[in-house]
Amino acid sequence: MPDGAKTLLVILLIPFLAGLGHDVYFNYFSDDEKVREIKALRIDPEKFLVSDLGWVWNEYSPNTMETARTMMEPETWVSKLDPVLQLPTMIVGLIPWAITLIYISFAFLCGIWPCAGRNISLGTKRKKDDFAVYKHAKTKAVKYKKK
Repeated sequence: MPDGAKTLLVILLIPFLAGLGHDVYFNYFSDDEKVREIKALRIDPEKFLVSDLGWVWNEYSPNTMETARTMMEPETWVSKLDPVLQLPTMIVGLIPWAITLIYISFAFLCGIWPCAGRNISLGTKRKKDDFAVYKHAKTKAVKYKKK
């Protein structure tokens, strides 16, 4: 896999990690009582709340949400955007990463961009002389004589 594709996958993981970090902070570190419970190791995994994308958007930037709502048709908002806004933030952040991973895996197997020009050898053995320096050279190597 090319280094640029790996970098892209790491960059696309940032929204997922941001959503995960927000949920962990909100559930365990947002007030003093929760911090005391963490220090005493009294963690109840069933009380862990996962935030929806719509809640995060409305909580931290309500003006932009209202602006986007007024710019779209109400039917479009309800039919297309509301189902996405009801998904957990971590899942919505992971969707672009998963799509890119599938594409890069497909590109690697087919040898198309960004993996074009890469040799895929599944089960084929290379000969020992494939790695010779002058195998494909047009002239012979320089020979030195001892004096």
